[in-house]
Amino acid sequence: MTLVNGVRILWLSKAFSSGNRLTLLQARLMSQKAAVTHCIFDFDGLLVDTEKCYTIANRTMLRKFGREFTPELNELIMGRKEDDAFPLLFKAVGIEGKITLEEYIAQYDILLYDMFPKCQAMPGAEKLVRHLSKKEIPMAICSGSREVTFGPREKPHKDWLDLIKLKFFCGDEPSVKRGKPYPDPYIATMNRFSEKPSDSSKVLVFEDAPNGGRAAKAAGMKCVMVPDVKFRKEALSIGVTQVLNSLEDFRPEDFGLPPFD
Repeated sequence: MTLVNGVRILWLSKAFSSGNRLTLLQARLMSQKAAVTHCIFDFDGLLVDTEKCYTIANRTMLRKFGREFTPELNELIMGRKEDDAFPLLFKAVGIEGKITLEEYIAQYDILLYDMFPKCQAMPGAEKLVRHLSKKEIPMAICSGSREVTFGPREKPHKDWLDLIKLKFFCGDEPSVKRGKPYPDPYIATMNRFSEKPSDSSKVLVFEDAPNGGRAAKAAGMKCVMVPDVKFRKEALSIGVTQVLNSLEDFRPEDFGLPPFD
C-alpha cells in the first residue's frame, strides 16, 4: 500500500514480481497530484552496492571483541551519521570503553577502502541519473557518511555520478545535529539547491534504508524506497510514497517527471 497526497493505493506482491503497472487512470492521478521538481538520492545501497561492505567491516570489527554484527544491529545503525551510529552500536553490544570512536573508525575505514573499488552500480541507477540530468531535473546526494570516504566509492562510477552536482555529507556537517531518521539531513540538502524547491513536497527522495525513509517522510518529502528484501515489510509500514523492488521499476511520469525516452 502506498500513500500519495492522502490517496492510498494498494500494491500487491504479485504486481512487484510480475512488473504489472498501475492503471493509466492511477498513473495520471499520481502524476497530477505528486508532481516534483527536485530529486535527492541516498547513496549507499541505493546508487552503488556498498552496503555489504559496511556489513563486512562491522562484522570484522565486532568479532575482535567476540561479538556478532546481526541484521538487527545493521538496521539500528543503517543510514545514520557515524557519530550517532557507532555509539549506539557500542552500547548495543557492550563494548563501550573498550575502543574509542576514533579508533573504530580508523580501522573500519581501512577495511572499507579495500572493498569500495569493487562495488557495482545498483540496477537502474545510472539510467535514472542520466535521464534526470538530460531532462535538467536538479539532483543531489544526501549521505550520512563523510566526504573523505566518498572518493573511493565514487571513482568506478564517476562519469555518471558527476552528473549529480550537489553532494551533501552529513558526517562532515556540524550544523546537522541529528541524522536520519530525523528530517534534518534532507531539509539541509534541500536548502542547498541553487534553485530551491517551492516547498518540501516538491522533492522526491530515493532511499533504501528504513531510517532514511522515515527521515524523508518527516521532512514532508515524497519518497521512493528500494529496500533490501529483509527490510521490505518495514519499508511498507513506514508509509512512504512507493516501495519498489529496483530502480529499474521506477516510472518518472508517476511523479510528474519526464518519462524515459
